[in-house]
This record gives sequence, C-alpha cells and structure tokens, in this order.
Amino acid sequence: MNRRESLKLLGSLPLLAFGASHVSASEHTNAKANAKSPKNIVLISADGMGVCQWQAGMIAAKGKLNLSRMQSAGLVTTNPADVFCGDAPSHSTALATGFNSKKGAVSVDLDNKPIKNITELVKEKGMAAGIVSANSLVEGSIVPFVGHAPNRMALEPLTAGFVDGDIDVFIGAGSDFFTKSVLSGFGPGGGGGQGGQRPGGQGTSVGQGGSGAAMQFGERKDNRNLINELKNKGWQVCNSIDEIKQVKNGKLAGFTGEQSNPNIQQGRGDMFPASVETALNILQNNAKGFFLMVGDMYVDRASHNGRIELLCDETIDLDRAVGKTLDFAEKDGNTLVLVVGSPEASGMSLVDGNIAEGKVEAKWSMPGMANHSGTQVPMFAYGPGAEEFTGVWENTDLFTKMRKLLSV
Repeated sequence: MNRRESLKLLGSLPLLAFGASHVSASEHTNAKANAKSPKNIVLISADGMGVCQWQAGMIAAKGKLNLSRMQSAGLVTTNPADVFCGDAPSHSTALATGFNSKKGAVSVDLDNKPIKNITELVKEKGMAAGIVSANSLVEGSIVPFVGHAPNRMALEPLTAGFVDGDIDVFIGAGSDFFTKSVLSGFGPGGGGGQGGQRPGGQGTSVGQGGSGAAMQFGERKDNRNLINELKNKGWQVCNSIDEIKQVKNGKLAGFTGEQSNPNIQQGRGDMFPASVETALNILQNNAKGFFLMVGDMYVDRASHNGRIELLCDETIDLDRAVGKTLDFAEKDGNTLVLVVGSPEASGMSLVDGNIAEGKVEAKWSMPGMANHSGTQVPMFAYGPGAEEFTGVWENTDLFTKMRKLLSV
C-alpha cells in the first residue's frame, strides 16, 4: 500500500476527527438525526477492536464500510482499576455502570457490591431493553448489562438476570446455560492452556475445532429452568434464526445455538445482522423508547489467533450489523448509534496491504487468547447527541453521557 492509498483510506473514516469537530450532518443522508436528545440508544460493543482491526476490515472491503457513515469519532480508555491491560467484563462494566472496577468484574464495585447498570435504569423508566450477541449470551462484554458478579464465571446468577431483569428482547446462543449448570470446561481464556474455554472462541472446541475440552453440564444449583420461566411469563422462545426473524412484536428470547454460534467462515451467514434488525423492529414498539446493547466478539478471537483473513471477514460482518442499525436510525431520526471497541486484541499492527486488491498483512506483539493491550480504542457515533462523543474520554464517561441523554 502506498502512502496516498493509506491516507485516502484513513480519510474515509471519521476517525480523523479525534479532538476536532464532528462531521457535518449535511454530509449524511438524513437531516432528522440533528435532534439534541435521542429517544433510543443502540450501543454496539466491538470486542478487541482497535484502529488496526477496523482499518484491516476496510482494506479487505476495498475502502467501503458502513462505519464511514458515522458522524462523530473519539477515543476511549479501556484500563481497569487494578491493572493496565483490561478485559471485556471490566470495560463493559464501565460502559454499563459508569464505574471503573477491577479486571474481570461484572457490574460490581471493588468490594464486589452490585452497581445498577443502564439496562436496569431504562427499565425503571418504562423503556424497553434488548441484548443481541454475535455469539453467546454469556460473553464477558454482554453480561455486565444484565447481571452482577465478581467475574463472568458465575453463570447461574448472570443468566437469571435476563429473566429477573425483564430484558424485553435478547438474541444469541447459549440456551444450555439457561437450563443447566456448567461443571467444567468454561473459562475466561480459550482452550489449549488458557484456563478453560469461551463458548465458540477461536482455539476452543465448541464450534471451532480447537483443542479445548468440551463443556460438561449438570443441574443448576438454583433449581431454575429459565426457559420455562420465560415461557410462563409470556416471552416468545425461539430456537433458530429463521424463527427469530418472524417475530415482530412482544417479548423475545431468541436462541441461535445451544452453546455458541459458528464463525463467519463456518457458515454463520446473515445471522448477526438479521438478529440486530429483528431486535430493532421489536423494540421500536415501546412508545417511551429503548436501549439496545449489541456485542460482537469474533474479531477479538480472530485477532488473538492471528487469523487476518477471518478477522477481515468478521469485521465486514460486524459492519453489516452497523449498517442495519444506521439504516434504522436514519429512518427513525430519534436513535443514537454508538460503536465502541473493547480492549484491543493482542497488539495488532498493519505491515502491508493493497486496497485495490483488498489484501492486508498484519503482525501481533501479544499473540494468544486473553492477551489485550492497554491502548485507547476508537468510538463512533451517529444520530441525536452524536456530538457529545467527539474527543478523548474515559470509558466510564460513556455511561454518564448515555444516562444524561436518556434522562434515566
């Protein structure tokens, strides 16, 4: 890639607006997005996504990503209270609660006491709340928005949060976790010596063909069958993306897999963008507005494993989900869309590339699952209130801004 190509590519991202003014709304297709306060917020958390991960995807897409439609951009810290390099649970805890806790924490403070999250706040106001995961519903970036625990291994109380917290719509894999207890094989890392397995993570055995031991299940210690509880409380419980896409209103518990979803190269198809679109269409029925949290963790895992082609494919699929959200926001005119990275995966750098051919080469300074750098990550915003997110911020500031904008 020559210098002119590189500058042209970077210039197509709003990322160059760091510390500057946001892109003029006149450059976008829908002027309705200029309202000062949103009725709805969609927060898209992109695990492991630093600048290089996004740029790699844009090169692979030959310079064309929906992300370029965003109006504002900024940088966000990811460092927890106890160490420099964070993880998805602590970062999402900061986003969900406005509190900078210790690494691994799930919406609890330094003494492991629960902190009310934004999902709980919007429900108290009568708004709708939704969760969509590209993989399982018990991912580290997801659970701080539904439950409270010292770490993400506490699956029983965290899955119970979907029911007890009255989450109106949630879509993702992991139905097994709602009816069973994990006895072994589940951990914060991947297989192959990383302390257990993430559901469907690269380098694990579930849906990925890796070396990690398969999860073993037993009866839940709380004796709850959460799926039966959901049915009894009126949720529509679906077990395939085809069923999920047919739901237009009401409450939805949409399970796309028993434990995990395949990665994009293994045939996931349009499952993730379709899930986001379905959630948006249902949640908009609430007259008071909604908060939707969307989590994608597949770029993170591809980056940890140094799989550049998979990383690019997953970035493009994530961007399709961003596109579905922006389409909704442009038509609606009252929806703020935020796309923010979580701790950057494995110290990625780009060493060569060709935009015309869609080829990119990368290296990683911290290879391996669960290895994250402590760098700031990019954040993008579109819609009413987008100008609030230009500049450099602590990750806890995003919660404060969202809470203010939604008046919760």
